[in-house]
Amino acid sequence: MLKRNIKESIKVKKMIRKLGKLLIIGMCVLLTSCWDSRDINKKAITLSVGVDYVKDNIQFSGEIANITSSKDSEKAEGSNVYKMAGSGENFEEARKSNDSLKSFPGFLGAVRVVVFAKNYAKEGIEPYLNRINHLYDYRKTVLTVVSREPTRELFNIKVEKDISVGLLIENIIEHVVGKGEGLYPVAGELLSDIELGTVGYLLPYIGIEEDSIKYLGLVVMKNSKLISIIDIKNTGGIMYILAEEPKIVQVINRSQNGKNNISFRTFVKKRNIEADYVDGKVTINIDLDLKAQLRYQYFMEPISDKYIKKLEDIISEKAKNDIESIIKKAQSEFQCDIFGFARHFRAKRPKIYKKINWQEAFTKANVNVNVKTKIINKSLTDPNPKRNVKWNN
Repeated sequence: MLKRNIKESIKVKKMIRKLGKLLIIGMCVLLTSCWDSRDINKKAITLSVGVDYVKDNIQFSGEIANITSSKDSEKAEGSNVYKMAGSGENFEEARKSNDSLKSFPGFLGAVRVVVFAKNYAKEGIEPYLNRINHLYDYRKTVLTVVSREPTRELFNIKVEKDISVGLLIENIIEHVVGKGEGLYPVAGELLSDIELGTVGYLLPYIGIEEDSIKYLGLVVMKNSKLISIIDIKNTGGIMYILAEEPKIVQVINRSQNGKNNISFRTFVKKRNIEADYVDGKVTINIDLDLKAQLRYQYFMEPISDKYIKKLEDIISEKAKNDIESIIKKAQSEFQCDIFGFARHFRAKRPKIYKKINWQEAFTKANVNVNVKTKIINKSLTDPNPKRNVKWNN
């Protein structure tokens, strides 16, 4: 996964908003080794691509940088892009339909995101990923997401601050990843998963709400087909396993009347995942060392050292339950290894891996999860040591 953090995300956003088209032009110059601005102006530079099924045809939609004129494409009001759309029985026919609306040959090297409509993802995205893999100007690091709405509708959203819908989507996912609450899957990684053949994968899920684009959670891809959707509120267990730098917020109630809550943000200090073969059965061991930062209490009360230990146990148990719950769901409902445990097993037991059916073995695997938590900012637990408050232990 691509490593992201909050500071980097903010910097990227500022650069995009300040430089706008200059960044796109500069990037295209580098990618094409074309230093003549007249040559750049003779390219239809694609910024984002949508893939959908419409009336049994494949539809390509998206955005083209407003560097050159376009014959029949509609300029997006108040933005620096042109919208595009073309349909056909296959990729080639859809591309021809799209190209007929362009004044110059298309260039895919500046694409920031490929968006698959939910309907298309249900039928399978592997063919288009193979297209990305074999077209020379498509970057293998392009972000891939799934949209709840048709992609043409998505790209018609009016964007106030970002240069294009595609860049807005990229910024949203970068922001979620920077907070430690999301994944940033790129085409090259998905192709690697497909080549392995025994694992599924997860893609960000977005949608339109209140005339804006919103991150909704993750979709589960098995055999490169969408089989389920995981709401954002249920993705914590996944982040503990897969996110580069997971930062999961936990809220713990500490009062009998249910009014006083304590907010924590947990970080993974150490993560170790092992997959082995024990007594003829796959065993997966997940060990996590968490750091927990006490953010605030709804009502400020001192907390004893004894209660700190209890809070650490509660946080550990909650994280363990979240991890076990999503793995159990993957085993029983999805029947698909969406976590890439197969890679751990293949590295340790290559001969056995070749002999077994991993998909079947995963559904029957023993999973052991061990979580330890350490609260790191105890100085915030007692805002007023002189207060005579009875601790709720």
